[in-house]
Amino acid sequence: MNSWFNLLTESCDKNDLSKYVTIYHIKSCSYDESFIGNSISLDDIISIINKGFINIQNDTLEIFVAMKEDNMSDLIVIYNPFELFENPYVYKIISTINEELKNQLLINSVQIK
Repeated sequence: MNSWFNLLTESCDKNDLSKYVTIYHIKSCSYDESFIGNSISLDDIISIINKGFINIQNDTLEIFVAMKEDNMSDLIVIYNPFELFENPYVYKIISTINEELKNQLLINSVQIK
């Protein structure tokens, strides 16, 4: 198993993960502290992905696209803290992303399930 799949299984309920037939890791991105205490939108996530900035000595957001049997896809964002004593958790799930966005995100992705 790879580390991204381990991160998913640590952060997500196994029943929730079982509804996905294929999962892709899209990108690791540095966590923008301006989001603390705020709700982030799909546009914010896309902006983070497009920046391409990552500092591995800070907290990161791990971005995944998860596909269900009906070919509908969700965007899963996992908060992955740098501090070893903190646990990662599901930061946000955006249900049913559109096909165009899914295809754009999958260009440089890695299949993990």
